[in-house]
Amino acid sequence: MKTKKKAKVVKLVPILTLFLFLLTLFPLSLSPASVAAQMGVVEKRVEIKCDFPAQMIEAGDTATFELTLVNHGDTATYSLRWWAYREAKKWDMKFKDGDKEVYKVMLLEGGTRTVTFAVETPGDAEVGEYPIHVDIGDGHITLYVKITKTHKGERGTLVLTVVDKDGEKVKGATVSVYKSSTLVDQMMTTAEGEVSIELPKGTYKVVIEKAGYKSEEEKNVKIRIGRTTDLGIIPLEKELFFAAISVKSPSKTVMVGKNPVYEFEIKNVGKCDDTYRLTLQGLPDRWYSRYKESAAGTEEISEIFIKAGDAKTVYLEFVPPYNVEIGEYNFTSVIESESSTKQYEQNLTLKLRGSYDMYVYSSRYRYEVNKGDTVSFDVSVSNRGIGGSLTNISVEVSAPEGWSADVTPKSVASLKPGDRRTFTIKAVPPADIVASDYKLSVKVKSEQVEKEDEFIIELKEQSNIAIYGVAILVVVILGLWYMFRKYGRR
Repeated sequence: MKTKKKAKVVKLVPILTLFLFLLTLFPLSLSPASVAAQMGVVEKRVEIKCDFPAQMIEAGDTATFELTLVNHGDTATYSLRWWAYREAKKWDMKFKDGDKEVYKVMLLEGGTRTVTFAVETPGDAEVGEYPIHVDIGDGHITLYVKITKTHKGERGTLVLTVVDKDGEKVKGATVSVYKSSTLVDQMMTTAEGEVSIELPKGTYKVVIEKAGYKSEEEKNVKIRIGRTTDLGIIPLEKELFFAAISVKSPSKTVMVGKNPVYEFEIKNVGKCDDTYRLTLQGLPDRWYSRYKESAAGTEEISEIFIKAGDAKTVYLEFVPPYNVEIGEYNFTSVIESESSTKQYEQNLTLKLRGSYDMYVYSSRYRYEVNKGDTVSFDVSVSNRGIGGSLTNISVEVSAPEGWSADVTPKSVASLKPGDRRTFTIKAVPPADIVASDYKLSVKVKSEQVEKEDEFIIELKEQSNIAIYGVAILVVVILGLWYMFRKYGRR
């Protein structure tokens, strides 16, 4: 028995020796992962977890997923990757650590790390569910974004506020929006320095400008459908020397004989005080002009000093020559800074109209005529206006019923200032008219003005009728005298 037991022990010794040798060569091979690997089971090194892997949003919103990464392997750096199908592959997706965009992550052995995955959807995305696949190392997870409402066909809104370096709101700043080099829209800021512009989806360049300030530019401004892009507060810096020139009425119409006056406001919007020279271009021969500090003043000025931030009013008066022609005249007011090379021009327009005045007269305003005769008299028309001709002059006669009237000439095409023309009026009373005074109204009309006068026509019986009347009266008197002589004594 002892011999058999000894033989069994001898057989076990090589087996135990081999086992101990293998333990010496592979001391770590007994770990659970190694044993699983030796048994054909491969465990993932990176595990990706997300508490809420599916989110519901409107088109144009951003879905944010918090991904927890667990490293079951050695310390290593892994790339952050995503992929999607359909229109979702064109969406703007990024991995973020706080406000920073990242594309790789280092995971310590056995460590855990959190990464944010942001999915920015376009405003015109169609309603539906979109799967997005995320791969980090050998880890994988599928996230879902469900669009519940689309804003397709809508526009986005750009808003901003413009201020100066002192924080004061800047009114009237021009905000221009460009796509490439093409101007898409333009608007001016309100009294609060604000502007709001609706724009189609896209990426734009925004330029903010105002006279007297250095311009500012914002590039790669993204406008999203149905959403507001707020550029916040944009400060503009004033230039050292700059003036804002405004004219109350740059275009005037006056009658010949009047001296037109233009009112200017010069505002020094620069940082420094300045003096401005006042000149004029385009003044015709024999015209006179002058800048004044008051509208009614006569003292001429050639320059004016204005402190920074202040404004002053000056007046530009024109004195045309006496025989000036009516028409349109153009001038250019030039205001130059003495402290810089800046020059400000204002175009002025002056329309001179003629002054129209018609004078109608006749040598007599009362005429005597016998029944059955024709009365004829002259009416003179003169143009006493300045610079303007009277055109299409005609005479209308209003007479009592039954009368007829004729005017020679029928009309006059034009009558220049200082000229005169005579019209002859013939009036014929009816045959059975009673002797009396009759009134004729004469109206002289032109395209510019009209005048009216009245004439009295004294209508008398014919002279032979009067003789017959006197003869009859004499016969009657003689008859009475004869009767008195013959029968008076009886």
